[in-house]
Amino acid sequence: MNEKTWRALQRVGVPLSLGAALLVVSLWGAARSAKADSYQIAASNMYTRAFVELADTMDELSITLGKLQAVNAPNQTVLLLDDIWRLSGAAASLLSQIPQSYLDTEPLNRFVVQLGDYAHTLTEKAVRGVPMRAEDTEQLDGLYAASRGITNDLRTRLENGDFPSDTLTQEAFFASANDAQAATPGMTAGMTPGASLTPALSAADGAAATPEASAAAPEANESGAKEQESITEFPTLIYDGPFSESTEKAEPKGLTGTPVTQAQAQAIAEKAVGGSLTFCGLSDGRIKSFDFCGQNTAGKNVDISITVKGGHILWHMSQAETELNGVPPQSETARYRDIALSYLDKMGYSGMRATYAQYYGGCALINCAATQDNVILYNDLIKVWVDRETLGIVGMDARNYIFSHTGRNIPAPAVTMEEAESLLSSRLTVEDRALALIPLSSQKEALCYEFKCTLGADDYILYLNALTGEEEQIFRIIDSEEGELVL
Repeated sequence: MNEKTWRALQRVGVPLSLGAALLVVSLWGAARSAKADSYQIAASNMYTRAFVELADTMDELSITLGKLQAVNAPNQTVLLLDDIWRLSGAAASLLSQIPQSYLDTEPLNRFVVQLGDYAHTLTEKAVRGVPMRAEDTEQLDGLYAASRGITNDLRTRLENGDFPSDTLTQEAFFASANDAQAATPGMTAGMTPGASLTPALSAADGAAATPEASAAAPEANESGAKEQESITEFPTLIYDGPFSESTEKAEPKGLTGTPVTQAQAQAIAEKAVGGSLTFCGLSDGRIKSFDFCGQNTAGKNVDISITVKGGHILWHMSQAETELNGVPPQSETARYRDIALSYLDKMGYSGMRATYAQYYGGCALINCAATQDNVILYNDLIKVWVDRETLGIVGMDARNYIFSHTGRNIPAPAVTMEEAESLLSSRLTVEDRALALIPLSSQKEALCYEFKCTLGADDYILYLNALTGEEEQIFRIIDSEEGELVL
């Protein structure tokens, strides 16, 4: 090969080789960059999920501390203290998954760990029959106030979309000699560690650090890891009162009468909602029903189901005339309740009592429970939707009632209302009283006195067994823009 040919090859070959090498390096760099981005996204998603679950867990922890202020029975006290210990472990576990650059997790972790240890210490004392001291009650009050402050801060961050994120850069990625998993996330821009959580902790951090409380809680962390699956199910909000969805009924006890034909069911449906309806299908569930759809006399789309057995209205729903939301004045609430009860009475459901109400979508959702001998039957619930503008009925759901309604053999109370009230915590102010049959399980009910109480700015409902005087249930009432929520 002569020199001229060699130089020609150099002029062509060297650029080609350099270009190929540059292409290889570029592809390698793009792959590494994409890999870094994927790790960044995965890390951010993990942080966000952990933060949301932390907010939920702290919310439940705060509510449980509040309930602890309201109970007076030793068995309920032990159960609530055990829940606090479990939830503190879960919170500590979640805190370990959140970057310290986003949140000053060390003081918050110390708070929840010491709170869990303190609750566990009180549990051990209660099991041994040692009563709670006044100092313990005072400290628990302080811890409750602090936990509410923390919860409010976390909720504010969630509402503002202020989530923890990973700021892993490509430079940090390529600087790592190992895989990108070894790169350390940097500090989230604009965030001040623990900016608003620290004040809430400072007031209560010392309150939990009693001689009985240890500085670390490996058992609590282990408990949190074991309970993680159940924590993710929070919150369990019961929007229709404490017991509206509390049982899984096997067979519908309130389904009476003989089977009806499709034509008979359609006649019942059209009489109930007016207008012209079309058969849409047959629902073959635990309550078999004929389903119809069409327009009512007001020209609104409507759906309705009629039970095959007995021809009962299972449920129906149409649209309200307005989108008005928000809790109305008490006078309007009373009017909606009267309209709902009058409607149910015309439909053959007499002796019902309005219990709870929510307001959304232009409707007042009134929850009505059956009564027997002035005892509220919380399992036998019917929901009625009242249009807030026209005051007409736009919906009804009788499924709970049809599942549960039957005559009860209600025993005579062995404890008087006054005796039961004397067993409540002296810190409670009783606002209302009633006698109710509440579900303890899917197959068991208990006759209880229902006490609606206040404790400071918080509202509670307590149920004391009318035969034994024991506290069976406690619920916290939360006022929202849509009415009352019960937890």
